[in-house]
Amino acid sequence: MHKKIFFGLLILYIVLPLQAQYVVKGKIVDINKEEVPFSTIQLLGTDSVLVKGCISDSLGIFTFPNVQSGKYIVRISNVGYSTLYKDIQVSDSDNTLASFVLDGDDVLLDEVIIRGNSLIRKKDHVVVIPDKIQKKHAYSGYDLLYNLMIPGLNVNANKGVVKTARGEATLYINGVKAELREIQNLRPKDIEKVEYYDIPSGIYIGDIASINYVTKTYQLGGYVSLDGWQNIGYLSGNYNLGAKLDRNKWSYTFFGGYGMNKYNGIQENKTEKMNISDSYIHRTLVNQNALLRDNQQYAQFKVNYKAEKYNIYALAGLVGKSTPENNQSNLLHYENNTYEDVLSLSSTTEKNLKPSVCVDGIFYPTSRQRIHINITGNYAHNTYSRIYTENKLKSFTHADEDLYSFRALGVYNMTWKNSSLGVSFLHDHHISSSLYEGDYRSWQHLWRGESLLNLSYMQHLFDNKITLMINPGFSLLNYKLHTQPKCQDWTFRTNSWIRYQLHSNHQFSLGFAMGNFQPDISYVNTADQTIDFLRIQRGNPNLANPTIQEYFFTYDATLNPVNLQINSWHTRIKNNVSVDYYSEGEKLISSYLSNTTYDKWKLELIASCRISDKLRINSTLKYEKFKVAGGQGLSTDNFMASLQANYFIKSFTLSAWSKRHWIAGSWQS
Repeated sequence: MHKKIFFGLLILYIVLPLQAQYVVKGKIVDINKEEVPFSTIQLLGTDSVLVKGCISDSLGIFTFPNVQSGKYIVRISNVGYSTLYKDIQVSDSDNTLASFVLDGDDVLLDEVIIRGNSLIRKKDHVVVIPDKIQKKHAYSGYDLLYNLMIPGLNVNANKGVVKTARGEATLYINGVKAELREIQNLRPKDIEKVEYYDIPSGIYIGDIASINYVTKTYQLGGYVSLDGWQNIGYLSGNYNLGAKLDRNKWSYTFFGGYGMNKYNGIQENKTEKMNISDSYIHRTLVNQNALLRDNQQYAQFKVNYKAEKYNIYALAGLVGKSTPENNQSNLLHYENNTYEDVLSLSSTTEKNLKPSVCVDGIFYPTSRQRIHINITGNYAHNTYSRIYTENKLKSFTHADEDLYSFRALGVYNMTWKNSSLGVSFLHDHHISSSLYEGDYRSWQHLWRGESLLNLSYMQHLFDNKITLMINPGFSLLNYKLHTQPKCQDWTFRTNSWIRYQLHSNHQFSLGFAMGNFQPDISYVNTADQTIDFLRIQRGNPNLANPTIQEYFFTYDATLNPVNLQINSWHTRIKNNVSVDYYSEGEKLISSYLSNTTYDKWKLELIASCRISDKLRINSTLKYEKFKVAGGQGLSTDNFMASLQANYFIKSFTLSAWSKRHWIAGSWQS
């Protein structure tokens, strides 16, 4: 009898717990309802004793199997977010919990060493969390972006240029478009993470690519920064002053600087073959001497007011540039003795002054709505003078130019759980007035305006496995050159794509984009400008509207510790503007035509690898094919291989960089 009772109790002891174990599922999002991947989740008992632990996947989803019913505490943590504690009740069935919302944290991320992969793929962008070493060896926002080695980004920290294979990226700070000086003066220790939109959506619609720096915000405080560098030999220098003051909802920034260049001794040799009025000319140009001296100055002041429902800033800037010396001395050697060998001298001076103002406002009527308004105005005054001599012959050209530009932008966005809708309107207006004197006198006046209307709709399907972006629109371009008839062109525009997430670490995108170019006064003017005593530069007011079509495919993969990207593009430009030459009397006219079609195919493999905390490498293999149909026709094939390596040691960074091109049958550095 006692044995039966013992075995019965033993069976109940074993079976009942098994029957009372259930699956607990949940999802982690941020305050914008975006998934927060790779969070650490701990299931604690009511006495705070650890029961289970796991890591959420790339979509923020986590699962606890074999959990007994009862009361628990869930603890969720992730770098850059406040740690969340929440009480839950596990019922007598499988449980799918409501989403856990993590709030941003002002914790100093530079004190955290991230040893996993810092590149996190979300449904429409990539989040990169810089580690302590990357921040320590960076001195600006550009330096840090360079150290991150994001596949597909080419960062020139010295010039402040960030490019992708499709073109230049637009930079933002906390969702607000930023100027070059603002990125240069970003303190790396204030940067919490970087968001990279290789195919922009939502508030970034219209960009080729978008990069958003998410930084700490301060209620009170500021800084003053001074930096500069000077080259010797190839004389070049740059000196900058930056200051920022935060006071509650107000912030004030000022940037100013001076730069200079001076170098000489550049040797440039080239061969020219010309047929002018049935006379064949073959000459070689040998550079004897050269001297260039220029300087640049800039100043910028910005006031920003940020409240809960809106963010407004006003900006005023002034940029000046002067080139008091740009001299070249060349020996012109004629192969067939048509002309005597002569020594040519060219002396050019330039001055540029450009003031600008900008007012920008972002408004949030509700948590789902966003309105962005931007008004920008610029004025530029440029002067250019050139004296050119060949023996006793002398040519003089002087140009005085005034440029006015105005831009108005309005964007409205509405977001839902799995979709968003946006509409944008942009108008660009430019007026150019140029007076040419010297060998040929001419007054050129061009006004042009382009209005663009775009509608964008994004939808996430099948549990965010598929993201679809439809972005139809059109542009109306009007322009008129003095004495010429008005030109008008309508163009369909789009940047539509579909993205499929094969796995949490694998996804591919397929897209199509279409747009057009605007004419510039340098292409459509009718003024004659002397190049030398055989050649004249002249524009063409009858150019057609160039349109561009682009088809692209991108594959992204995260294979720890390697981040991999494969890109393929086909770009076609119809009515492509190309150089045209024709003879007129005893002169060769260099002008432009728009009667060709330009095709470009590109295949690119990019890989970045974090070998250790101190060693990071980035490599690129690229094949390009160019073809121009019409005119004289042209077709080339190029290969390129590059390797970049950064080694961090104490307070120093050792950088090695190599690039090789295969052009015209040979490798070139």
